[in-house]
Amino acid sequence: MTQALPEIRHLDEIEPAPLFDFSQKTVFSPKERGEGFIKLAVTTGRRGARSVAHSHPRDEVTLTLRGEAVLRACGREYHMTAGTALRLPPGVVHEVEVLSDEWVVVAAYCDECQLCVPLHGGKA
Repeated sequence: MTQALPEIRHLDEIEPAPLFDFSQKTVFSPKERGEGFIKLAVTTGRRGARSVAHSHPRDEVTLTLRGEAVLRACGREYHMTAGTALRLPPGVVHEVEVLSDEWVVVAAYCDECQLCVPLHGGKA
């Protein structure tokens, strides 16, 4: 059996793709390789960018690298600034709004979450 080798990617070599009002660079996507693991992505949004209310079938974890955003879930607001890590349990309906000029976040979540259906008919 051949052992899998480590992979390395550089963010400046990854083309961004739209996600809600955001731009996302998928660093590793097991779905694209036919595996069932997690996606790692860097997402960037500008002031006023918003996601639609949605949920994921598995955990989502994020780490804000730069800027500020607010995540709304369960009737509460969670402010995310540089250095803030956040874990969303499966099924928690949430939405995000960028408050600063730019917000950059690293997120890891299940690849099939790209197929999640937003609750208000928006695009995922």
